[in-house]
Amino acid sequence: MKILTWNMAGAGFFTGAPHSEAWEWLRHQAEFDVAMLQEAIPPSSLGDSFVSVLFQSRFPAQNLAWGNCTLVRNHEFREHPIEHATWAESSMDAALIADGGNDLPILVNVHSNAKPIEGFPRNDFVAAGGTTCHQTKVWEIEVLAHQLQPLLAGRRFILGGDINAGHLLDEVYGYKNNENLWRNMAEQGYVDLRLRHSETERQTFFRERTNPYQLDHFFGDSSTNESVKSWTVLTEVARDLNLSDHAPVVIDVA
Repeated sequence: MKILTWNMAGAGFFTGAPHSEAWEWLRHQAEFDVAMLQEAIPPSSLGDSFVSVLFQSRFPAQNLAWGNCTLVRNHEFREHPIEHATWAESSMDAALIADGGNDLPILVNVHSNAKPIEGFPRNDFVAAGGTTCHQTKVWEIEVLAHQLQPLLAGRRFILGGDINAGHLLDEVYGYKNNENLWRNMAEQGYVDLRLRHSETERQTFFRERTNPYQLDHFFGDSSTNESVKSWTVLTEVARDLNLSDHAPVVIDVA
């Protein structure tokens, strides 16, 4: 099963190719069984090509047209809301969770904000068992990782998307936030699916006068990690075709 994650840059900030051309490439040239998309504005005709088409606006209160979209060609997946603490409410909009039943991995499509959560009650979060990479700040991916644990326990899962984090950020800015984040994620059972296939990060973010960051990632449980046959960045989609400022990442899972 080939699973693709891609930030399609449909939020209105990207100045490259039109969003419709990104969809054209995805629908007619990309090879995948599952697509976990961020900053996507899905066209109405997707139901003709996919058994499951799930969408969640990134900021529902603002009624935005773009958000997270998960496409599955041959299996029925349903959105899976989860119970969460009151302080986690805003962070839950960063993830679209899809469940196809016990024989298939849970799909967690994530678009985590690059900025920490403003005014977040860190002390309440830590008291509830949450872990943080910073002494005073908390990011959405951290809240999600904690809140998802009861759902994901004992299940195969794949968490993928633009989490706006990566180890190169630590090198550039001289802190250890991302090193700490990866350690905390691993301790909670989230395995970086890249590591068996590439010891170093691979650039997924392409923007002029910006460092070659990998901001887009796949995590999974240990069993899924062992079944990943390949992990690839489709660099040409961003660098050459200019369809987004993010390149898709694709994994092939046995």
